[in-house]
Amino acid sequence: MTIFNNRVLIVDDDQRICRIIKRVADELGVESCVIENPELFESTYLDYKPNVILLDLKMPKLDGVELLRKLAEQSSKAAIILASGMDKSVLQTTKDLGESLGLNMVGFLNKPIEIESVKKILGQQFEPLEERKVSTLSLTENELSQAISQNEIVVYYQPQVNLATGKLIGAEALVRWQHPEHGLIFPDSFIPMAEKNKALITSLTYEVMKTVFQDDLLRKKQGLELNLSINLSANLLSDLSLPDKVEELVKTYGFNLNQLLLEVTESGAMEDPTLTMDILSRLRLKNIKLSIDDFGTGFSSLVQLYRMPFNEIKVDKSFVMKAMIDKEAAEIARITIDLGHSLGLEVVAEGIEDQETYNWLKELGCDIGQGYFISKPVNDVQFSEWIHQYNNSSANQLVN
Repeated sequence: MTIFNNRVLIVDDDQRICRIIKRVADELGVESCVIENPELFESTYLDYKPNVILLDLKMPKLDGVELLRKLAEQSSKAAIILASGMDKSVLQTTKDLGESLGLNMVGFLNKPIEIESVKKILGQQFEPLEERKVSTLSLTENELSQAISQNEIVVYYQPQVNLATGKLIGAEALVRWQHPEHGLIFPDSFIPMAEKNKALITSLTYEVMKTVFQDDLLRKKQGLELNLSINLSANLLSDLSLPDKVEELVKTYGFNLNQLLLEVTESGAMEDPTLTMDILSRLRLKNIKLSIDDFGTGFSSLVQLYRMPFNEIKVDKSFVMKAMIDKEAAEIARITIDLGHSLGLEVVAEGIEDQETYNWLKELGCDIGQGYFISKPVNDVQFSEWIHQYNNSSANQLVN
């Protein structure tokens, strides 16, 4: 059953796991509270009144079974999710125990925690943020087309920094739909629809570019010149006129071609490698930089990737976010960094959630980073404010 009073209590003595679960809760639009000391559980539970409790079984001083007894004493109606690195038989037995105590045991998570597993089990308890915003809507291509013409498409920016120095070097541009009635709509709610119509996704992409270039004009007046990354739909990689159209748009707004970086997904680049090489090569001839995004999530031929004229490779956030708790994810991230450098590419890590991950990536020689530890995506006004604050204080804090 979906819960509408969205509040989750996370009880785990591992800070990294707490951060991952909290980030997923944030993405779902769910309020969350973290307890790392189980001795604070009872008082926090009574004050916070959570709908869902995510409970680690094995903790010092008080274990999960003891906390289940306390919940039973309170006649708790909260949905309870168990988490542990113990074998499934222990989890299942504890789940059965909770049920025998009259508790609402809804499932369990195996450690090391998988982000998708957290999303799935929390998503079953809470209605996702995007669905709450648009669940009563039936978004159509015509509505999106009108939104483009009526300037409802806005861009949020996620800052990128040089990991070695902490210096701000640029940002990734992320599209949002500022709906006059339904508020901010996230791309997952309209990009899949737009991708089905080549003309529509093309129009949307160019609208994002225009907005990015216009926003940059205002920053230039403040003496700021940053690299800006824009996601490029795979649909546009079949349009031979793309390089000329981008160049024309850049010149119209007085944008510096050297500042522009277009991001292409690994799978998108491989749909038609010959045509993609044609288009990407012409973009590079116009001094537009190229990045391969979500690397490692597809099954591309390394030979094909080697032949593409990329400047940059991005380590997918699914590996970065788990690197401190999952050896395989850490190894994939490390290999990607080494591969990128061996091919002469700059390497960007997305999904940096904490200082430990930041430091680890810096030690590996990763060049650039982005993620919530640095900044969440923000609108243009907030971005300008963030830049001012960051340049005055934050860079040294990140590096140290």
